[in-house]
Amino acid sequence: MKQPIITQIWAWKRIVLFFVIVVCQSTNAQQTLPMIRAHTKTVDIRDGAVFQKGIWNLTPEAKPDIYYALLPEKERKITFYTDIDSISFDVKSGFTYDFIILLNNKDTCYTQINSVPKEKIEVATIDPELLKKDFTFLKEALLQEHGGLLRYQNRNEFTQLSDSLFRTLDHPMNQFEFGTLIRFFLSFVKDGHTGSSLPSELMQYYARHVRMFPIQLYFMDERAFVLCSEFDELPSGTKLLSIDGKPINDIRKELFRYLSSDGKIETKKYWTLNRDAFPFLYSWIFGIKSGHTITYKTQTGLVENTHLNADFIKESCVPNRHNDGKYLQLDYKSGNIAVLTIKTFSSERLRQTNEDLVRFLQMSFKEIQNKKVNKLIIDLRNNSGGDDQYGALLYSYLTNRPFNYFASIESNTKKLAISDHPGLDVQQPSMDNFKGKVLFIINGLSFSTASDICAIAKSDNRGKFVGEETGGGYYGNTSGETFRTTLPNSKVNISIPKYKYSNAVKKAKYPDRGIIPDYVVIPSISDIINGKDVQLEYALGLTKK
Repeated sequence: MKQPIITQIWAWKRIVLFFVIVVCQSTNAQQTLPMIRAHTKTVDIRDGAVFQKGIWNLTPEAKPDIYYALLPEKERKITFYTDIDSISFDVKSGFTYDFIILLNNKDTCYTQINSVPKEKIEVATIDPELLKKDFTFLKEALLQEHGGLLRYQNRNEFTQLSDSLFRTLDHPMNQFEFGTLIRFFLSFVKDGHTGSSLPSELMQYYARHVRMFPIQLYFMDERAFVLCSEFDELPSGTKLLSIDGKPINDIRKELFRYLSSDGKIETKKYWTLNRDAFPFLYSWIFGIKSGHTITYKTQTGLVENTHLNADFIKESCVPNRHNDGKYLQLDYKSGNIAVLTIKTFSSERLRQTNEDLVRFLQMSFKEIQNKKVNKLIIDLRNNSGGDDQYGALLYSYLTNRPFNYFASIESNTKKLAISDHPGLDVQQPSMDNFKGKVLFIINGLSFSTASDICAIAKSDNRGKFVGEETGGGYYGNTSGETFRTTLPNSKVNISIPKYKYSNAVKKAKYPDRGIIPDYVVIPSISDIINGKDVQLEYALGLTKK
């Protein structure tokens, strides 16, 4: 069901959020090439340390279909994962690697990994009439395919915005300018599963050849801090007040208008900005600059100004804490407390680490019962979602009575029945279900399926919540099958979710928010820099009390 957002990006690799969803050609197989099989069109790719969920789409369009390595200058392992198979290559700079993906035992997709650095690439400037054709194509695709287009807006609001944007297409734009306009348009849909990206080779070139803001920032509420820098006067933790004369909070508000999220949820946008998007978005929205004037507050409280030359993206200092190789973990703490950590509900990701969530939950809750543990912390932070049934399965271990999980699932052409999706049926409690006290830890990357299980638990008053508002909506989301396409003239890639999921929950205070924690715990910039997990510490302290 769910299409997770990339959760961990490293410097040069930040471009992954904007990367391509591309297609491949149906034709006769060449048995001399390596081959893997697939039953579904969606493919995941791990490029070095970067895992790109659902970024590749198999359709008969290209021959060959080329994937461009994120860092073509560096040697790395690149792996393609289908729903049933995988293939890996030890990729070296300057080479290409060809193979076949056989879809449903009949369609042969010729695929190529390209690791040849591009010294020059043409950024297309597109005439207004062609821009209008692409925009009209996108608007009609949203109306036809998006199952939840009107969940957070009405038809009149959508028409007014699309018409006003259409009228601005009266002059030529390059691919970056038009791609930024499309990001703004899709952000208005207020759906975290709806997205766009520029061609991968274009993003690769941009990261290697365009100088951008040279400091990695961390945004928090209305403030921004230096996370790391090479400037002695700007050590980690320095508070920035303005960039190029614009107050920091004004910059944040403007950038948020170009980031997709469910409803009015902002926590997911903070995570995107802090780990992925800031230097790119800032240069696209405010323009490419040779340097930046910043105002900041020193450690002693003085307000100072300085000028920084723009620079190429360097290695990130964002700590990679939530992907240590395993997604599932059970720990025990003093005070008769168990901590159950689930970092994904995706069967594909779990398959890659040889983990089995069904067996893990069976063994964990049986062990918890045998140890007579009566307090349970469930850590769903950074869990961007996955398979529908896994959320319902987890909740079946937290209740001793039958429960409803999804109230409805529907596209623009079909409303699913129980025979179409088991999540619409009444769910039964599992054996060894936990009857003690439960506490959930959540954040802005708790998305999609992770938000669904939290919504059910919140609605049933099954435990308290610590941390940040979830990135996914309380009442549900739009996901499931995804319509993927490339706008013909601008080559902007588009993903549109087709099924509107409605959770079986009681009425909440806000119609357009996520699961709001009972205890809001936001790490300080010092906590972030020093790697202190204050949310888990708070949850443990609360549980012990």
